Amino acid sequence: MSRLRYWAAGLVMGCTAAACGIPLEDEPRDLATELPAALSPGQTTTTEPPSLVETVRIYLARDSGDGTFILEAVDRDIEPDGSVNTVLQQVLAGPDVEEQALGLVSPLTEDSSLVGTALVDDVLQIQLDSLDGFPVDDSASQQLAFAMLVCTATELIPGIEVERVQVLVDRDGEFTPVNMPVSNGEPPEEGAPVACTNYADFDPLLHSRGS
Repeated sequence: MSRLRYWAAGLVMGCTAAACGIPLEDEPRDLATELPAALSPGQTTTTEPPSLVETVRIYLARDSGDGTFILEAVDRDIEPDGSVNTVLQQVLAGPDVEEQALGLVSPLTEDSSLVGTALVDDVLQIQLDSLDGFPVDDSASQQLAFAMLVCTATELIPGIEVERVQVLVDRDGEFTPVNMPVSNGEPPEEGAPVACTNYADFDPLLHSRGS
């Protein structure tokens, strides 16, 4: 399904996310096979079949009215597959036609695909085939794209404890952490995980608390 992409003028040029060589832990938990409790089909004592649709929440973006953008949580109905992958794929897909009509937008395009996820302690590793769908020509759009993904993972997915997110990209058959641009706080070390508080400028709740 096609969707409209539009952005306010005045966003400045930024840098392309770069890869680094931080090694992965030996035994991450593969969330493609781990079923979060809140997304599990509930046991039923009736003869009615369990629902094939679950309602989840993701972050998209909205123009705040002054040329900047803020995160906005929206509901999505999905067919659960027992993983968080299906939820994060909704972020990469961007707003549907109805959401576009409501003024919701996304800096992401459909050129990046989710390969998998793994939970290492409190860090969710998100594995992508490429960063082709992420903005490369202005820093504010880059930051917003990562903010949507990071804050959805840490704030909106029930059943797992995620404090920080690390994005990895397939580089010649090996997943390598990338440098994630942030809007708040000190720039992280190369390839280091980040938290939703690193994008407080885009989250009106975090911003109002001065995080």
